[in-house]
Amino acid sequence: MTKIFDFDKEQKRMDEFIEYEKQQPEYILPNTYWDFQVTMPEFQLGKLIPARSIGMLFGPSNSGKSHLICDLIRAHLQGDNEWQGQTFTPGDVVMFSESLGHVQARLKAYITHAGKVTKNRIALHPTQGFETVQVQSLGRWIENFDSAPMMVVFDTLATAFQFEENDNKEASRLIKMIEDHIVPNLDPCGCVVIVHHTSKASEGRSARGASALIGNIDWSVQVVWDKDIEKTVASWEKDRWRLADKSPQWAGEGFRVPVNFTNGQAEMTVVEWQEYTDELIEATRQLREDVKMDSDKNKVYEAVRLSNKPLYIHSNRRARVPTGYVPFQIKGLVANQNVSAMHEYIRDKFETETVMSERGIETGFIVVDNGNSL
Repeated sequence: MTKIFDFDKEQKRMDEFIEYEKQQPEYILPNTYWDFQVTMPEFQLGKLIPARSIGMLFGPSNSGKSHLICDLIRAHLQGDNEWQGQTFTPGDVVMFSESLGHVQARLKAYITHAGKVTKNRIALHPTQGFETVQVQSLGRWIENFDSAPMMVVFDTLATAFQFEENDNKEASRLIKMIEDHIVPNLDPCGCVVIVHHTSKASEGRSARGASALIGNIDWSVQVVWDKDIEKTVASWEKDRWRLADKSPQWAGEGFRVPVNFTNGQAEMTVVEWQEYTDELIEATRQLREDVKMDSDKNKVYEAVRLSNKPLYIHSNRRARVPTGYVPFQIKGLVANQNVSAMHEYIRDKFETETVMSERGIETGFIVVDNGNSL
């Protein structure tokens, strides 16, 4: 049987081979030497987000990652020239989100709360699960926008792309494809932001997957929930250029704001950020302690007021309880560190009489009335 020559198929193979040859080092690398001239990059945010860069926002689930990115996007859309005390270059945004409807509602909450005119645009799409080879086509799609976007967001990495995130080779290839095909189609000050989760083994302290995911990007921000101050904390982690005076940290506190939907109204959470300083930490902790102390005082006041009188308070831990007295148990009502403070509080609010041991040592006091008002 005579084999039919397929001219089109062979021509395609030849074209592919020629294209492959054109990409070989001998044809694409210049035979020139460096002239020792260095140009500092432009920056989108302060001296933190370089122009034409790839960055990552990472943290555990429900840590506040999407709140930080929503506030950053809001600043773009409303044309802000400053964000969190840093100079800022705003512009259009393209975002792929794994929870599109919720992100739309949250963004509207941020925009409404800020109360400013929207100057720039955003293209919102659900995450597509792109194959790495599709990134080249994605870059051409971005190129077709009527103006180059200032920021492209992939939220999250796991749902935006199909690749083995624990494989350094695959992770490096993905970042390289983004660098080659998406970054060149951004605004000259634009950047790519990848939102990613943390590994369980690191207890939320490092990004999940291959080390190349962090190693091959330009900057990163870690977002965690700080139990001590009960706030979301965002910390600048990686900074390839390190031109900023310091790596900033911000603490965010959420509150609810009303949002109008096409079919009703509901409240959405908005997080307001402020610089995370030692003074803020101390002030927040002191406020929590004050609130706890006030709560403990209220508990003790009511318990003492409602108890039968006279009521014995044993305030000297080194002395024995005098015969015939049953001590009132404050420890069951308040934190251990507040017990001594409660003794003084009871003396201030109620009429008391000092109780002495047979040896003349003060052991405590008795409450003899129902106290004055709070």
